[in-house]
Amino acid sequence: MKNKNKLTRLTLSAALSAILGTTVVLSGCTLNDKQPPAQPESVQHVATFVDVESLFSTSEKKSIAMSKDGKWIAFLKMHNGAHNLFVVAADKPDMTPVPVTNLTDSVDSFIWSANQDEILFSKDHQGNENSQIYRLDLNGKDLRVSTMTRLTHDDTVDYSLLGQSDQDANILVVAANHLTPERIDYFHLSVDTGNLLHTQTNSVNLFETQLSKSGQAALGLALNADNSRSMYRFTDGRWIRVMTTEPGEILEIISFDEESNTAFVAGSIEGRDKQELIKVDLVTKSIETVHLDPKHSSDLHHVVFDEQGQPLIVSYYGGRLRNYPLTDAAAKALQQIQNRFSQDIELKVDKINHKAGQWLLTVSFADRPDQKYAYYPAQDKLTGLLNEAPRFDPAQLGDRQSITYTASDGVEIQAYLTLPKNLNKNLPTIVLPHGGPWARDQWGYSSGYFVPVAHYFANRGYAVLQPNFRGSLGFGKRFVQLGEKNWGTGTMQHDLTDGVNYLIEQGIADKQRVGIMGASYGGYAALAGATFTPDVYKAVISYVGPSSLITLMESFPAHYRPYLGTWYVSVGDPEIAKDRADMESRSPINFVDQIKAPLMLVQGANDPRVTQVESDNIARALAAKNHPLEYILAKDEGHGFMKQDNKLASIVAMEQFFAKHLGGSVSQQVDPAITAHLETLRVNLDRL
Repeated sequence: MKNKNKLTRLTLSAALSAILGTTVVLSGCTLNDKQPPAQPESVQHVATFVDVESLFSTSEKKSIAMSKDGKWIAFLKMHNGAHNLFVVAADKPDMTPVPVTNLTDSVDSFIWSANQDEILFSKDHQGNENSQIYRLDLNGKDLRVSTMTRLTHDDTVDYSLLGQSDQDANILVVAANHLTPERIDYFHLSVDTGNLLHTQTNSVNLFETQLSKSGQAALGLALNADNSRSMYRFTDGRWIRVMTTEPGEILEIISFDEESNTAFVAGSIEGRDKQELIKVDLVTKSIETVHLDPKHSSDLHHVVFDEQGQPLIVSYYGGRLRNYPLTDAAAKALQQIQNRFSQDIELKVDKINHKAGQWLLTVSFADRPDQKYAYYPAQDKLTGLLNEAPRFDPAQLGDRQSITYTASDGVEIQAYLTLPKNLNKNLPTIVLPHGGPWARDQWGYSSGYFVPVAHYFANRGYAVLQPNFRGSLGFGKRFVQLGEKNWGTGTMQHDLTDGVNYLIEQGIADKQRVGIMGASYGGYAALAGATFTPDVYKAVISYVGPSSLITLMESFPAHYRPYLGTWYVSVGDPEIAKDRADMESRSPINFVDQIKAPLMLVQGANDPRVTQVESDNIARALAAKNHPLEYILAKDEGHGFMKQDNKLASIVAMEQFFAKHLGGSVSQQVDPAITAHLETLRVNLDRL
């Protein structure tokens, strides 16, 4: 019900898509005395180093959004070491934006209120994922003295802001486990008083909802225990089931028309493999495919609607984004926008403000942050929204491209390969599997936390491979199902090994200098690589990665339990003896004796899903063996590092770790403040 942009935060609305993205030597550990591999001449002469502060600049703007009256532009930017809200007058974009919050915990998300000069935002406390909702009243005369009011007050509850009533702007629609920890119900929250009124009981375990104009949950999806999905309509005070999919089929609601009783959904149902754009009649329960991928290779990615609520532009994402305009006027507008750019870009129409005749756009690049624009088709006018040149020189970054390779059993795997400029042979190589695993990597620089990281290491002379292995979203239902019960020792992990072998065969990767790192599920995959394929990788970094599938499944918060059908099918149910034995056989913690490579662990102490015990347990086991180990622990972070000092310190430590063990280049000039902070993140294993 929420979509927080951490490494890969758990979002119940996208197949519960993600549980599963430094360091110095720990005392009590004996490091490998061997010298690092000799650096080939090509690696020693990489381009000028891009410093970590410029690549992860505090000046980068995120979530740029214009107020509903067109008066203000708001965005998130680093301030006080965390993402805070900034505002600037829309008619004075050259003025210096003003920070309107001064928080030390990042704002997770915000929306412009229908009330004038009002922003509504959510944030948790130090990564604990119990989000609270706040109102921000802007002072138009002096933005610096804007007033912040906390509207929810139970730190043990996770409040998710779903929207604002169309009929009463003082009513917010909230989903929360406020009444009972095990169930997420629906409430109306008063903007004026903070009063919370229970409006609907979520008796059918909905994880995705569409709102009526009055602010009721009117249409929703439930994830069933057998991994099927059911669509429900709220009618006459009760939930009425519209349809139920077969187990493993995907159904996601895109839009809902209250007057016509219709909905547009993305679905791989009734024999479909790829998700298609489907129109559902909620009265007759009939369905009709409106659009499907002309190349038959990708799931539906994005839809933009016209003023009548009908599809105008439909997009799919394979290796790159593809847009399909459904009218001549839309096709002309897209081409006119595209003609403004000489670079290789991806163009996404985020949404259309039909009253203002305005298209809001995101333009993505491989080597620099996204840019935001407003486009006015009637005037063929394109206006940038606070875009700035990056603090680094894009020419110093790597060359990033979409590639495909064939796995050992014949399945085609799409991946992204980032190479150093003008270097493509015999390189130290890092495999970087994404989190989720029900997620995917994309091409654009701003598409994920680890794309800048990939560029950072390419700048240091590494080849970086990001495979969309089996289980990844976007490539059809069967591709996801191929990952079921294949964690760790199955095809999901083989896809990573096959990617390494492909790069070796191409002469790109040096077989003796291959490492792996990842966050969340990617961290688990890194640990699985260390334990189950110990001869492939010479250095391993696990970032908030679970070491045991048993403790992972048993640590879910109570209100996640109704939504774990996908997990039980894909990972296993620890309460079933056969499943538990299989999960034990795929848990790296049980095979630490097989680890050969030096290991780094990166963990947030407040992570509620991949808890600290996951890293502590494997750290203890390796420390007892005097295995080369480094462990970074941030006590003020959760599932991924959000605070600037923690983020920079962890990346610098990763750079030093891989340089030591894989022989890549390393910057000799690091800000002393980063080095000093890194010291504070060290874990003394003797105290675990």
